[in-house]
Amino acid sequence: MSEPALESRTKLLATLIECGSLDIRLAVRSNGTGIYHEKIGIFTDGVGERVSFIGSSNETWSAWHTQGNHESIEVFREWVSSAESERVQTHAAHFERLWDGLVIGVDTVAFPEAQRKKLLTTATNSLDDVDVDFPDEPIAPASRRRSPMEHQLAAIAAWEAAGRHGVFEHATGSGKTFTAITAIKKHLASDQPAIVLVPSQLLLEQWRREIEEEIPDSTILMCGGGHTKWKTNGKLRAHTSPDLGMNRIVLSTMQTAATDTFINGVYGGDHLLIVADEIHQIGSPFNARAMAIQTGAALGLSATPIRYGDPEGTANIFKRFGPVLPPPITLQNAIDSGRLVNYEYHPHPVHLSEDEAERWKKLTKQISFELAKSKKAVNGNGGLTDKAKMLLIQRSRIAKKAQVKPGLAAGIICKEYEPGQRWLVYCEDSDQLSETMGLLTDGGLHPIEYHSGMEGDRPAALEWFTRFGGVLVSINCLDEGIDIPAVSHAFILASSQNPRQFIQRRGRVLRKSGQKLLAVIHDAIVVPVDAENEPEQIALLKAEMIRALQFADAALNKGAGSRLRSLALSMGITIDEAPNAGIEDEGDEKE
Repeated sequence: MSEPALESRTKLLATLIECGSLDIRLAVRSNGTGIYHEKIGIFTDGVGERVSFIGSSNETWSAWHTQGNHESIEVFREWVSSAESERVQTHAAHFERLWDGLVIGVDTVAFPEAQRKKLLTTATNSLDDVDVDFPDEPIAPASRRRSPMEHQLAAIAAWEAAGRHGVFEHATGSGKTFTAITAIKKHLASDQPAIVLVPSQLLLEQWRREIEEEIPDSTILMCGGGHTKWKTNGKLRAHTSPDLGMNRIVLSTMQTAATDTFINGVYGGDHLLIVADEIHQIGSPFNARAMAIQTGAALGLSATPIRYGDPEGTANIFKRFGPVLPPPITLQNAIDSGRLVNYEYHPHPVHLSEDEAERWKKLTKQISFELAKSKKAVNGNGGLTDKAKMLLIQRSRIAKKAQVKPGLAAGIICKEYEPGQRWLVYCEDSDQLSETMGLLTDGGLHPIEYHSGMEGDRPAALEWFTRFGGVLVSINCLDEGIDIPAVSHAFILASSQNPRQFIQRRGRVLRKSGQKLLAVIHDAIVVPVDAENEPEQIALLKAEMIRALQFADAALNKGAGSRLRSLALSMGITIDEAPNAGIEDEGDEKE
């Protein structure tokens, strides 16, 4: 060893092995592709209590130095609570299986004996004899920040040509967040601040991570999602004032930005850039208040910017942010370019129960009566009344929550699940989630729940699912923009007539990850038992078919689309081009 620092560290490693304090095994991917990249450890004290850790950081300068990466690590103590104890036990069991070479996809082998003997020639008699030299300021590694691709540069050029106003209609996998961050960088270079608005706390944290990675010298003021310091001492006004430099970015939830405190606290003017992610959400009655913030440049992002069933909200968005900038990037574009993986689609026809069919019939009559009261609605010249929207939502939830769905999902998943796979199950509400969780557990699986109201650490649940696999049963809080590329399978129980929802859900599953080449999507499709005697359910079948055929037509297994068309024709239904149907059904989460 020519470098003293490396020589001392080698001596330390060798001495730890020599005195029996350290053993080493090597983990490699069984298929010869990719690397074993897991970071997990278990510590046991003198009385048998254990601590486990899991996280993204590795033993490098980039992972641990304050000027390095943004990393995270989670630690669990076995003696604190049953929840933490269960985590430790799960980690320990996984580690033992890994050490013994029992983890599928990973080969664990002993450290080669010849290399071990060579290493031990540098060992000392005692750890006290090892003087380890750790430099205070090692040389930072070269930046790994990305460069924008051709389609991203073209999008920014189109936005600038349109007076720095417009909307990117870019599908999942196109890198629209990075495209927006590239535009933000150019704006910050003029010493002026930017405001980024997102619809959820999950996206708030995801955007922060991406900004910190791509603009490491940025100064981010977090607003909403539990962050409240922006309200004190004029911080928001200072962070949005002109000509101060410092790469200032205000990152806020839309719900917080729509409050009077936020709007009045911003130093508005042409110097500001506003970016709205999932821009369709800013058109809702409450969130739309945030569009009153005075800015110069404006950029919107969404794979589906149209607010379905809300032409007024859609018009307000385009009036404030500008039109969709051509060309849009579709989901099929992303698949064809290799940004997303191909998929198989497996629809499963199911029926309403007798009670559910009766409730559907009753609501259909009420909806018809309500529509008849509105001449505009009947003639198709205007939007639906509030009562009609409410009744339509109530009726659609009967299909979403059909009693047969949890049993269908549990039966298929328990039969087909293999260790290492990552299944994502979309449920309508907590009742459907609980029933599905129970049936999966009865079937011998250990599902993980995920929803906005859950107790405990949601990020930790996602981290566990991403690293170790399993079945994640969720409510729709994973629809918009959240990156979980490791998902290999999806089961859609709660299906919406709103095209946005199924476009987003399909996109979640198709993200590339490691050696993932194919995704599998299962879908519960509600159809009438007897279309001739249940005419009020024909509209339901048609809406379900339109959604299902959009999934099937882009799938690898073309037989699924043929079977769906045959089913529709057998009931006397002709499937036309999918209309821009559906109703926006999001909740305005006021903070």
